[in-house]
Amino acid sequence: MQKKHFIATHTFISEETKKEFFEVSKGMSSKDFFSLSKNEHVKCVQHWMGTGDFFFCHWIAESEDPILDHLIDGGEDQFFHTMCAEMDYYITPTDGNNDIYAKISYVD
Repeated sequence: MQKKHFIATHTFISEETKKEFFEVSKGMSSKDFFSLSKNEHVKCVQHWMGTGDFFFCHWIAESEDPILDHLIDGGEDQFFHTMCAEMDYYITPTDGNNDIYAKISYVD
């Protein structure tokens, strides 16, 4: 099965779990974050967080279940809720794609 692009939308369970998450994450480098955010089935490739209620991650996986399983296995599900949405089309300024909606963007 080919791997696909997913955007995971996360929101903290409570203000308490949000504070706890940031306390546990103190001193974590981006290298550490991304090395913990992958296994043989999933890989997080981007992460965005502002000051609002939601934050987002770009994942590569065969389906949403391995992403959710990875978050459960790592204990992150104790801090936030997650909704995954498959993204059929993924484009970048340098991908050379001449017809951006002609085919679904699977990961090579």
